[in-house]
Amino acid sequence: MAISSQDISEELQEHITKILQPKKVEFMKKVKSTVKCKSEEKILAFTVWRAFLLPIRIPAKVESSFSYLEINAIDAADHNQVVIETEKTSYTLKLMSFEDLEQVVTHVTASLKKIFPDSSPRKLLKKNSPELQERIKKITLAVEEETGSNPGPCGGYSEMYAALCDYNGFLFKEEIQWDVDTIYHSQNTKEFNLLDFSHLDTRDVALSVAALAFNQWFTKLFSKDLRLSPDVTEQVLYVISLSTKLEELVLENAGIKFDAAQKIAQALEENVNPALHTINLSNNQLEDRGVSALSQPFEKLTKGLKSINLSRTSLAAKGLNSLAQSFIANETFASSLVHLDLSGNPGILAVEENCNFYTFLARPNALAHLDLSGTDCALDSLFGALNRGCCTHLTSLILNRNVISHKKAKEIPSSMKQFFSNCLSLKCITLSGIKLPLEAVRAILQGLAYNTHICNVHLDLSNCELRSAGAQVIQDHIIDASTISSLDLSDNGFDSDMVTLVLSIGRSKSIRHVALGKNFNIKSKALADVLHRIVQLIQDEECPLQSLSVADSRLKSGANVLINALGSNTCLKKVDISGNAMGDIGAKMLAKALQINTTLGTVIWDRNNTTAVGFLDIARALERNYTLRSMPLPMSDVSQACRSNPEKTEEALQKIQSYLLRNNQMKKVSPEQAFRLQERIVTSSTQQVVDSMCEKVQEYLHIINNGSVKERQEDVIFAEEIIKDAKTLTTLLPALYQMGNTPPLVRTVQGKLELAAEEVSKAIIEEIQTLIQSLMKSTGILCPTLLQKVNMQEQLINNVSDRIFNPKNFARSMIIDQTGLGIMNKLSEVKLHVTAALISHIVDHVLKDLVIAQQKLACYATKPPCETSDSNTTSVEASEEETISNKINVSLNVPDVLAPIESLSILRRKTIHSRRIRPTTALKSSSDVEVERQAEKNLLQLRQNC
Repeated sequence: MAISSQDISEELQEHITKILQPKKVEFMKKVKSTVKCKSEEKILAFTVWRAFLLPIRIPAKVESSFSYLEINAIDAADHNQVVIETEKTSYTLKLMSFEDLEQVVTHVTASLKKIFPDSSPRKLLKKNSPELQERIKKITLAVEEETGSNPGPCGGYSEMYAALCDYNGFLFKEEIQWDVDTIYHSQNTKEFNLLDFSHLDTRDVALSVAALAFNQWFTKLFSKDLRLSPDVTEQVLYVISLSTKLEELVLENAGIKFDAAQKIAQALEENVNPALHTINLSNNQLEDRGVSALSQPFEKLTKGLKSINLSRTSLAAKGLNSLAQSFIANETFASSLVHLDLSGNPGILAVEENCNFYTFLARPNALAHLDLSGTDCALDSLFGALNRGCCTHLTSLILNRNVISHKKAKEIPSSMKQFFSNCLSLKCITLSGIKLPLEAVRAILQGLAYNTHICNVHLDLSNCELRSAGAQVIQDHIIDASTISSLDLSDNGFDSDMVTLVLSIGRSKSIRHVALGKNFNIKSKALADVLHRIVQLIQDEECPLQSLSVADSRLKSGANVLINALGSNTCLKKVDISGNAMGDIGAKMLAKALQINTTLGTVIWDRNNTTAVGFLDIARALERNYTLRSMPLPMSDVSQACRSNPEKTEEALQKIQSYLLRNNQMKKVSPEQAFRLQERIVTSSTQQVVDSMCEKVQEYLHIINNGSVKERQEDVIFAEEIIKDAKTLTTLLPALYQMGNTPPLVRTVQGKLELAAEEVSKAIIEEIQTLIQSLMKSTGILCPTLLQKVNMQEQLINNVSDRIFNPKNFARSMIIDQTGLGIMNKLSEVKLHVTAALISHIVDHVLKDLVIAQQKLACYATKPPCETSDSNTTSVEASEEETISNKINVSLNVPDVLAPIESLSILRRKTIHSRRIRPTTALKSSSDVEVERQAEKNLLQLRQNC
């Protein structure tokens, strides 16, 4: 606590400090308070966020108080009189000096500046003298510079949150501050996730959200599968109406209904400068009333929206038309809207062929992702609009569970084929669950075959009831559709047509991923023939397939045909054999294959009736396999195996996980994350100790009169300079850490690794060339007539060259991406330790200088009078110094203050250690209804003032 220059007794100061605990008193002032023309002397005590008025007597009690957030205006017309107008009342206070007035006004305005970064003291200060206005302006600029350069973790969120808690009369939760200051800060995230605080009382969650209204750091508010209470919802609305930084709002499955959507729309209209560009309100019962209300502010958004997700919101055709009308009315949406998800709203496109929505799609737009799954959308109407407006930017088109047409017409519109041949960016086409006629399948494949602008397209035609006729269409056109790299044909009833279908897929040179599950409902002999065809396909040396899925096909023992082929297979990197009931025999066959396979990276194999015996076989196989990296835990089989033999099942799973862990080169924690975590904990703890020491030395400077003694003047100057250096150091600590995090040496190391990769690549090429020459030489010696044929030697070399992998990419991957990663992580770790050690020594020296300055100033409290002074002067000085000594002993607790530097260093390190420990969590408890109502009333009043 800064000691006031006024005559407030030590006893009264200690008494008031004890009354106001746990709040820390910043300073006190003696004032004259005027109420109804009656003036009385009072004590005005200031904490970080609140001022208290108390009588000048012991015992004292708080007569009134006000939060700085309640202040509407400050009238400081006179040099030492101020009128503070709050929401509830006004305070007319006369201070002892102009300096006291300046300190009071400065403290209040500086505190408010931390909460409202965009605020200006001029809005609060009324009728100020030019002198005070000028001084406040200079101080405000200094505060702006300090908060601008170092506002604190996550834009000073913790202070904003603490101020709101004080405003509402609640104690702030340390764990909220710790999570934001430590976890969020270290991750450098700008997403405020309500799930991180869902275990707290709703009142605390509401206050944590309210602070986002003024925060300049967080840009995303996220909540999923968390039912929001009315209190929390109210504060979310508050943030939407005020925040100029909130860009993304995700409230998925939050229990919001149409009335809350109407309030969101109203809050969005109240915001004079909204930054919101992403809205996700999926899985909430918004209905047409809610969506129609939301559509109104959309028309006025000057920047439009990038992403809208209204899936599963009970939206109907009327609400969709309102939404589309807002898109059309605001021309910005044509260039801003990139992601639109309306899935899971049955019937919204079942009627009105020429509705507003199709009109919007038909105009040139920027849509990249469009999801209309389960909307009863008629594809014959949709593709006409898509072909006119969505060919340029659309990359993902999801149309699951819709229909071709609502009419009886059997013709497929030419626009379907035209769209697929004209699109320029398409990567994903999902048509699962649609009963596609043959002409539609032909139009899709022919359109993709004609398209020369796109590649690596994923096409999902699963569960489309294609059957034998559809298989024939696919066979006819799949070879020409070279844009397709991933094809899902699951659950189409191909069955006996699988033999020829597999052959046609094998002739395609572009398909890398194929799913054929649920198409094997045939007799055992025909099934064996199909499986052998698949084996031939994946065993072909020129086979382009990288992943194969036969999930949920109930192959049983037939799965062994495929599994046995995996042992020597060199093309597949991923295989899904889930849902085939292959039993422990199948697991044993898979184990044998895994012992020799060196290509597979992922195996998925749940729902196969595997017991503990089968899991143990897989575990023993993985002991010898060093390339498999992913095997998702087969939860269904594990739960069954644990019932019959839990011990062996657990043993097998532990081994499997340990071998997979061995095969994966575990990446360490991000150096950036480690840096931010260390920097936050050390700097905040260091600042706490240094600020405390500076405050102690400053108290000596306030108490001790400088006098004219040269030695005293020098010591005072020394103390002032040390305080200045110490405060400068605490503000520079983040910058010093940043220097340790990004030194130029990283580029040097990266360059060395690049050179090493290049040298290794050359060595590999030379090794291969040497081998080729040796082979040719040996062949010439053993079969001299063979190489004498025309162009035979050249042909052999060309054929061999086609088999050579790219040594440059391989070397780069091994050296830079793998070994280099470990080197960089270790280098970053060492640099962080070096930086932390250096800063620690610097701080220790600063603390040592502060102790020396403190001891020098303390000496004047006990120094004997000068022999050269006359007796009267000596007597006066001795009496003065005795008084000073008594003040120091009472207010500063001398034995603790004059602690050696070693104790301060230990204290600082203990503080750092404690900062690493998360506070004990506060679980949900029953709320006091009256207290919550008062909090809600206060926040409503604050919103009106803002």
